[in-house]
Amino acid sequence: MIYPHQQRAIDYITGKFKTDPDVHALIISGSIAHGLNNAQSDVDINIIVSNDFYEQKNNAGDLTYWETAADFYDEGYFDGKYITLDYLDLVSKQGNEPTRFALHDSIIAFDKTGQVSDYIKKIGMYNEEKAQENTIRFLSQLEAWKWYSTEALKRQNRYLLDTSVSKLILFSGRLILLDNKMFFPYHKWFMKSLENAPQKPHDLMNTIDKLLNCKSEENINALYQMIKDHRNWANGLKFRWGSYFLHDIETVWMREEEFIENL
Repeated sequence: MIYPHQQRAIDYITGKFKTDPDVHALIISGSIAHGLNNAQSDVDINIIVSNDFYEQKNNAGDLTYWETAADFYDEGYFDGKYITLDYLDLVSKQGNEPTRFALHDSIIAFDKTGQVSDYIKKIGMYNEEKAQENTIRFLSQLEAWKWYSTEALKRQNRYLLDTSVSKLILFSGRLILLDNKMFFPYHKWFMKSLENAPQKPHDLMNTIDKLLNCKSEENINALYQMIKDHRNWANGLKFRWGSYFLHDIETVWMREEEFIENL
């Protein structure tokens, strides 16, 4: 829900930018748009401007916007960035999941172009074309970080253990979100998205919580096996997880491709 004081803040910022000839549209994003806000949440905005105005801002190193909203609620503020219609078009065609998640629930405050709604709808369409390929890639990451976790315990390497467990949880969750056709929201809302996923192993969140609190071999194996047993991820396809790990971690820079965590 949008709290009354947040709505008053939104009404204010909408009125401010609507009269600005350089601003073509304003969309509300962030926790308010996703329905994940609380009474203290800030107001995230995307300010859509012309390409020329954007370039001016970019050249000046001034692509973000901040303003206090203390007139409407304590510690409230507006946190925004300048974007263009071309940017929304690009996201709709090839944006990664965190970027799509950030925009797909956006609330249009105003739109002088009449085009923003269509872009947001396209951005929110889940691309299933690479679902099987990404399943194998995420599964390979799961196997790799399970192995690294075991090595970390053997070597009593705390840094490697913390990193490996975090990655194990990350790619366990990526598999679950993919199975539910849900965007990866990046790390801030990752646990909340997993919690909201309808198709997941029973007690998944409790298993993750146990592992975060105690990085033991027992808890590592519990999450790993839970994900492996959830469904037949590979659908009978034989694959070498080491080769996929090499492709997605050690040689990705050679191809200048998206890093696997951000797909």
